[in-house]
Amino acid sequence: MERQFPMLSTVKAPERVPVHLIALCRTSGEAVLLAIRYGKKSQRQVANAIGMEPAQLARIVVGNAHMPADKALALAYVVGNWGWQQWVAHACGFDLVTRQERPEARMARLEAENAELRARAA
Repeated sequence: MERQFPMLSTVKAPERVPVHLIALCRTSGEAVLLAIRYGKKSQRQVANAIGMEPAQLARIVVGNAHMPADKALALAYVVGNWGWQQWVAHACGFDLVTRQERPEARMARLEAENAELRARAA
């Protein structure tokens, strides 16, 4: 797969932020800022990379706006961590865990997704 799509090998999967840092965040904005700082990025870099105005991201960080859920995955990949998602789970009393699928279940899920994509393209 990496031979066919060389860019896939350059995208690093997001990592987990230490839980003690997540527990220090009181708001969603603080968690977004933690994720950005933990990823060693600037707010402007992150905003541009996820397709958001820097001013909007600034409003999210200070608490005058909320992080849009449809930008959450892009945020995680840009900053290289699951910080904001971990905070959401922690605030609800849960923890993020990696989904464990049996190979047969994964194959069935991927085949269903593939069939759906083919149906859309037709």
